Amino acid sequence: MLRGLLWFIFFIWAGSSFCQDTIVKQEPFSSNILSFKKPSTSISFSGYYRFLGFVRNQQETFPNNSGKTVVISSGDAYREPMLLLKLNGITRDNITFGADLMLNSIYKGPSDEYTQDLTLNLGLNLSTSIKTKIGTFNFKSGGVSWYRQSRLTVWGNRSFNRISIYERRPQTPLTKIPINRYSKYYNSGLIDQGIRYGSRAFQGIFLQGLKLPFNFSLKGVIGKSNFNRSILETSDNFTGSFQINNSLNSSSKITYNYLSSWANIDSLSDDTRNYFVHTVELDKKWNKIQVQMELGLGNYSDPSKKLGFGEAIIFNVKTAKSTTVPLNMQLYSISPQFVNVTGNFLNTSVLEVFPNIEGIGATVRTPYQSPIVGLGFPVNNRQGASVNADASLGQLKLNMGIGIFAEIDTSYAALSYIHNVNSQTLSRIYVFAQNWGPYNALNSTYRGVFENVNINDTTASGLANFKKFFNTIEFQAKYNNKIFGKNYYIFSLTRLNSCQKDLKAVPQFGNQVLISQLSEEIDFSIEMSEKSALVLSYGVEKILGNASTDIGDSPEATSTNIFFERLGLEKLYRYTNSRNQKNTLFGFGLDYKIGQNAMVFFRYNQYRYFDPNFIENHLRGWETMLELKINF
Repeated sequence: MLRGLLWFIFFIWAGSSFCQDTIVKQEPFSSNILSFKKPSTSISFSGYYRFLGFVRNQQETFPNNSGKTVVISSGDAYREPMLLLKLNGITRDNITFGADLMLNSIYKGPSDEYTQDLTLNLGLNLSTSIKTKIGTFNFKSGGVSWYRQSRLTVWGNRSFNRISIYERRPQTPLTKIPINRYSKYYNSGLIDQGIRYGSRAFQGIFLQGLKLPFNFSLKGVIGKSNFNRSILETSDNFTGSFQINNSLNSSSKITYNYLSSWANIDSLSDDTRNYFVHTVELDKKWNKIQVQMELGLGNYSDPSKKLGFGEAIIFNVKTAKSTTVPLNMQLYSISPQFVNVTGNFLNTSVLEVFPNIEGIGATVRTPYQSPIVGLGFPVNNRQGASVNADASLGQLKLNMGIGIFAEIDTSYAALSYIHNVNSQTLSRIYVFAQNWGPYNALNSTYRGVFENVNINDTTASGLANFKKFFNTIEFQAKYNNKIFGKNYYIFSLTRLNSCQKDLKAVPQFGNQVLISQLSEEIDFSIEMSEKSALVLSYGVEKILGNASTDIGDSPEATSTNIFFERLGLEKLYRYTNSRNQKNTLFGFGLDYKIGQNAMVFFRYNQYRYFDPNFIENHLRGWETMLELKINF
């Protein structure tokens, strides 16, 4: 199939090269917009083709997950386009329009579910701009658009970009040469993850007002969000959000935000689930210091819960990157009554906001119960502070963060933690599934997996008999140098997390800790030539629980560290019947440029998910992925 595609592209190119000169010759696979009309033409096209071939072979499988040992597939398991054609145009009345024509994988078999050849990826969008004496007004409507407003109202999940960049996403753009992807991460730490990153999907009417009197601006959306969905697919739901901003001067601005959302939850009655949020943002700069603060007030209600009003605050102090040691300090407090599933925080107090609707609720956001999260991920019913710092020592770049957090009220007798190693691998085994795996503890999200942990120290009402306290440390080192005149990069990321019953200054390990999580990821990339780059990745993750959490079904307790046990260092290990989980990943790959705007990416991964105390928690295998991506 791949060879046939390449031959097809060659013949198309050859045919255009030897035709009459009525068409201007262009370089093949040019990322520039190709125009066959006069330069003033009002219609343009762009897009990409992406083929993904996948093979998985498992030596050990979960017994209740079909038991498949071999999987051979083509196309992304998620709703990602194989072919995306973006059309943009403008009418004589200055109305712009655009459509994303998507061809999903055609290699998935004869099922009617997958035989639709051509669809609209995000729908047909229409927009126009009207200039008046008081300002410029932009209107947009039609299909799905990505929207961002403020962290407490509409904002996608964003963190400090401490990640392993070994794995690729469909939205990952092509670079001029393969090694540039790793040099960019070394220099800036920012990785372009597409238009979705940091935004939320909405369908409706969008309004934007710019250059208004007295330095005002505004924007908003009225329509539907993909989060606060009705339990019944045929029922209605609605979300509206609005912002008005005023730039007081070049260094200060103030913003008011509003959001309201409701959804029908019963087809036979008028029962609704609804919430609203008011927030005020303040932003002030002094030389090399920037202060940002957002204060919010919200109210949530449904037929079974009337939470009343709740408050929230996020406070940030940043220093400029030009300072010797750039700092980013954050304090936040979000009450359990402050509920909003489109903001930049995880909701834990109302799990019913996430209905498990096949194909809808299962594909958006799933419920987190007291999640252990990395820095930069606020959670409601929680308060705390974190500090992040950067430093450079020659070719060595360092960044580190530490955070201390505590619950405001007692919550569900459960915990959850997001896997740092093998997270994408596990999510590919069972896409968008909740409560799966041998012990129904795994939950798949978009290219990730988190695991639930039960707590046996509970009240009569089923809540935890204590407040939970969380500690996090993240440390990343990035190094660049040359060998034989070729650039190479080493990225090391260490993450330590713990949850316990008492307030501590740093992450804890031992039998008094409910859950402790330690992970290490090392990525190595080297420039083989201008057209190719070799990449290596190794990850190891250790999760330990204590007697207040789930007890395994193995008859004997096991050592938390076999190496220290063999050395007889009793203070460095213990025996446990609870979680004693270890995940490992080793992978290598090749990024290769085959044309001006075409690249091939190869990945081979060996993985293992293992816990000796939970007999059926044994998963081991390898997977191979081949991706071809062409921009046009």
